[in-house]
Amino acid sequence: MASDPASRDPKNPAMSLQTPVVKSIFGPRLWIAGAVLLVLAGCGQTREAHDAPAPTRQIFAVGFENLADRHISPFQPGPAALAGLGGLSDIDSRLEVAWSERSVRLLLDGAAIAEHPTPVADNIYGWAEITANLLEDARRGSVAVAATAPEELHRVIFKGVLKGRDKYSRYLTPKIARDSRASRDGFGGIGITINNDDGVTVVRRVHDDTPAARAGIRKGDRITHVDAAPIGGKTLSAVVQLLRGPVGEPVDVTLRRDAVKDALVRTLTRDHIVPQTVRARTRNGIVELEISSFNQGTARAVRETMVRIARQTRGGVKGIVLDLRDNPGGLLDQAVAVADIFIDHGRIISTRGRHSESNQIFDATPGRLFAGTPMAVLINGRSASAAEIVAVALRDSGRAAIIGSSSYGKGTVQTIVRLPNNGELIITWARIYAPSGQTLDGQGIVPAVCTNSPGQDGLPALLAALRAGSGPALSRTTLRSHAHDTHYSAAGNTACPASTMSDKREMEAARLLLAAPALHRAAIAHPPRAIAER
Repeated sequence: MASDPASRDPKNPAMSLQTPVVKSIFGPRLWIAGAVLLVLAGCGQTREAHDAPAPTRQIFAVGFENLADRHISPFQPGPAALAGLGGLSDIDSRLEVAWSERSVRLLLDGAAIAEHPTPVADNIYGWAEITANLLEDARRGSVAVAATAPEELHRVIFKGVLKGRDKYSRYLTPKIARDSRASRDGFGGIGITINNDDGVTVVRRVHDDTPAARAGIRKGDRITHVDAAPIGGKTLSAVVQLLRGPVGEPVDVTLRRDAVKDALVRTLTRDHIVPQTVRARTRNGIVELEISSFNQGTARAVRETMVRIARQTRGGVKGIVLDLRDNPGGLLDQAVAVADIFIDHGRIISTRGRHSESNQIFDATPGRLFAGTPMAVLINGRSASAAEIVAVALRDSGRAAIIGSSSYGKGTVQTIVRLPNNGELIITWARIYAPSGQTLDGQGIVPAVCTNSPGQDGLPALLAALRAGSGPALSRTTLRSHAHDTHYSAAGNTACPASTMSDKREMEAARLLLAAPALHRAAIAHPPRAIAER
């Protein structure tokens, strides 16, 4: 299915886990995702006010201040600013920045075109002002820089500022930041996912309890006009922006539907839409619960879904498979809340960083759903960040068996700082520690039951062993031909390497595991001695 070209790939774990905080002028948010989350293509988003452009000096001052205050490693504004300004040569190769203890100079073809006194090494605001001033000098002295949009210049500077720090800290332009905020926090929209089929905008999904669902819009409907204006030839991103708008504002949508002669016009009032991240189905007593990412509505959706299933089945659930494959992460508080649904005591996760507020401990609260019901968690190489937090908490508590391939290994938390230009600075500020004390960064989670073992017959052999072991003859030895005891070290990644592929047979393996109590018990990690601070 085609996706909004302006959105980011939700399958890329390199950009996911955040946790809400917010400081500076606008405040930060904390995030534990390995990727910026995909915005539903057909859902609307609140339009933000376009005030006068923020002074460049203010943008860099807020960014530098938060990097100095919050980044997991010490931040030196002088070298960082010079590295950022060095990016100007990527726009105009004739530009160069030279500095001494007395001055910072901007050179064009080797001749100085601007010079400013060098600030004290740790003067955050002095270096922010130098960065802004030299950027303006470059705009006056270089045609190429003058022709470059301000947001692209900010991106180039921040790219240099962040170079060499860590691979998750990054700057988001206002447009990308807006889409990211919509994905994690929700937005004003009508509640559909759309696709572009050869220039035709087609409704691919209508989300429950949304304006679109209440208006009777159906999957397969073709949108031809928005507010009476034709959309033929517009990009998917452009159509998305037309459908988005402030909550409470109306929008007219003209549709064509097979077997209906005349066009259908629906007037919808935009509502606050939080992208749906939870899907579930029950087959033969086994609940298959899929979480695609963690936004502000995820934990609530999981709880409501499981409560509904409990009522419908009246205690007839035999097992639960939590599918976290391809889940790039999301909000830290949502990951903790989801784990807490299934765990009633003990550590969920802890975080440690340089900033005092980054040192946090998250413990489970009394009460859990489906107590005693066996659980399995499916992961793969695209399971990152918040997804890894849930998986490792369920593993270390002895609550669930982990199946699949090793996870991505994103073991850091990012705080989101909203800048004066409505862009965002994503800053890594803490490391994540499992209840066992394991750090996930660069290691990931090694499944107890591996579906990607090298040197074996892989998944078919595993399925055969699970089917054969579903009776009384099952032994722990049978399981260990496909399981690994190196749960808690990076060495296990060699035995069960990460795979970015998902195979529907992995769900079958999970179901077989839950159907064999002895096998499931053997796959459950014995809760290790906790070495994380309590």
